Amino acid sequence: MTNYYSQGFAAFFDSSYTGWVDRFSPKLVAHLAQAAGDNRTAADICCGTGVTAAHFLDAGWTLHGVDGSKAMLDLARARHAARIEEGRFGVTEADARAFRLPAEVAACVSMDGALNHLPTLDDLRQCFTSVAAALAPGGEFVFDLYEESHFLHWNHVTLTDSPEAVVVKRGVWDTAGRSGMLRVSGVFDTGDRAQRVDQTLTSWYYDHAEVTGALRAAGLEPLPHDFGGPDLKCDSGSCSRTDVPCRRVYRARKA
Repeated sequence: MTNYYSQGFAAFFDSSYTGWVDRFSPKLVAHLAQAAGDNRTAADICCGTGVTAAHFLDAGWTLHGVDGSKAMLDLARARHAARIEEGRFGVTEADARAFRLPAEVAACVSMDGALNHLPTLDDLRQCFTSVAAALAPGGEFVFDLYEESHFLHWNHVTLTDSPEAVVVKRGVWDTAGRSGMLRVSGVFDTGDRAQRVDQTLTSWYYDHAEVTGALRAAGLEPLPHDFGGPDLKCDSGSCSRTDVPCRRVYRARKA
């Protein structure tokens, strides 16, 4: 996974694209707390800049963050420096398909369609297999994947024009190939200095049957859940202008 390599993009992403994660994470933490009991240990796969991690850490969890982007992890380390020193937040720069944790955890999460960046169904299975190895028996895995309706807005130009940023998004989504590419470019002012935003993102769409089949192949049993409604809606771009859910939340458990 080679997305999110740019420092300028990481800073812009943290400022502008983390609203859904920040809104959804408290519900996620509350849900997982019921199943975890006293074992409040978790891993955040593709943890990004540490927004979801903040909610787990504030609720008393010990968390391990995994991400393949040094630029994203640098921001997560800065955000949670005190928790790192306390030994409650560890970070690993690793691919979602092949990460290893120092100990099993009660829960794994992966938020905001991060796993849509995996390019094949086999890659998705590899990630799920790594998650299964990281989970203690009975541990839960909760993640979301974007529906194809989300990616259709890549075919339009989206402009962010604010005192802090002038950034343009423009891409193309291939419905037949179920994949696409998005270019994000412009300038973002972090307060200390202006940084160039120059990032190309690639994503793939996987349908429900493919995802649940990959979970079972990895030893994870899909489970029902109560997430829905506003939990399935993106709040950015043209995606926010329709009532069509733009993501699906999955829940699974290790036997």
